[in-house]
This record gives sequence, C-alpha cells and structure tokens, in this order.
Amino acid sequence: MSFIFWTADLDTGFDDIDEQHKILVDHINKLYDVNETGDREQILNEIQGVIDYAGVHFGLEEQMLAEAQYPMLEPHKKVHQNFVTKMVDFQSRYENGDNEAVAEMLNLLDGWLFRHIRLNDHGYIDCVKKSGVRR
Repeated sequence: MSFIFWTADLDTGFDDIDEQHKILVDHINKLYDVNETGDREQILNEIQGVIDYAGVHFGLEEQMLAEAQYPMLEPHKKVHQNFVTKMVDFQSRYENGDNEAVAEMLNLLDGWLFRHIRLNDHGYIDCVKKSGVRR
C-alpha cells in the first residue's frame, strides 16, 4: 500500500532527477509498509535505504547545481545536510529502542520531500536550463 504518491506537479523536467525523486518515494513507501509489519531488522534496512538513496540523489543533484553555477547551492546543500542529520537521528533513536522514531520519521517524510521539491528544487530549474548543463 502506498503512503505517499508522486504527482506530475513535482516534475522538474530533468528525467534523471525526477526518476531519483520517484525512487525516494518508493523507499519511503517501503519503509511505511515494513513498519506496519513490526519487523525491526527490515525496518532498520529500509531506514538505511532511505538515508543511503537520499545521499546518492543529493550528491548527484548538488553536482548538477555546481556545474550550473547555481547561486543558492550552499543553502540547498545545507537543507540536504539537515535532512540527512534528522534521518540519522531517527535511525539512532530507533536502534536504541524508541519505537516512535519511525512514525515520527514517516510523518516528517510525508511532507518534507514534496515541499523540498516544490520549493527548493523547482527554484533551480531555470538556472540549470539557462546554464546549458541540461537540455
């Protein structure tokens, strides 16, 4: 069962970035599903999956923004870093027996990703297109 759904208004127009965002949505949905089972090992694996894939995506996105000389790159990177820090904190809390950490993590993920795409990521589209880095 899906927890969150991709909608066309989230598209950036960059196929690889959009695909990565959709993969993040899939990871979040998997975390939701496995959390429903209560299987701690699978939950920990999915938490790690969200963190790992977010890191991969953020790195590729930041590289694109650097190549495009996006003027808001450093603040954008800071948003990414803050996100990963929060996810690692939730992970640590869960590993240390705080079963509410996953529900809180999912609550944050429910809105964060889409707000980030609509506000932060859509903010770089024109700059990247004008730079010629992407067509």
